Amino acid sequence: MTDSPLKIRRPLYLASTRTNCWRCGAGMPVVCLIAPQVEGAEGEVCVLSEVRKLPDDVLIFIQRRFPSFRLKYSKTVQASYYANTCPKCGVLSGDFYLHAEPGAPFFPETEEDAKRLTLEEIPMSGSVGVEASPGMGVGDLILAHATRRNAAQVTAPNHR
Repeated sequence: MTDSPLKIRRPLYLASTRTNCWRCGAGMPVVCLIAPQVEGAEGEVCVLSEVRKLPDDVLIFIQRRFPSFRLKYSKTVQASYYANTCPKCGVLSGDFYLHAEPGAPFFPETEEDAKRLTLEEIPMSGSVGVEASPGMGVGDLILAHATRRNAAQVTAPNHR
């Protein structure tokens, strides 16, 4: 995890997909942030994980669509971060599981993997500061192939 906030310029995307809870097996939505313009990232598209702090308007935007994205304590990381949680049993689905292994929901290996993700631009008026860990290497694949959705297509939280 980085200690200082990342300075992120527009656009900032919310990527989403579905997976199964590791504990109870229920289907659950999972999300992450994709930031194409992060100061100091030298043009790399960053996939953000272990998000510890978000601007209020960004957090409200995410939680209106995905209420199970909450600040939780991770025993593995020994810190709190905004994590995907199972709507049925409440267990945290750790960012390592979702981001770090090839083929994981936010670590696509192929165009087909990336097409399983949905991207929605988060409205922002300017740059924001986010405390998170920036992952690099798969962001371009996600941006190029994920399904785009706009706010007009969203009518209710994604609880399928």
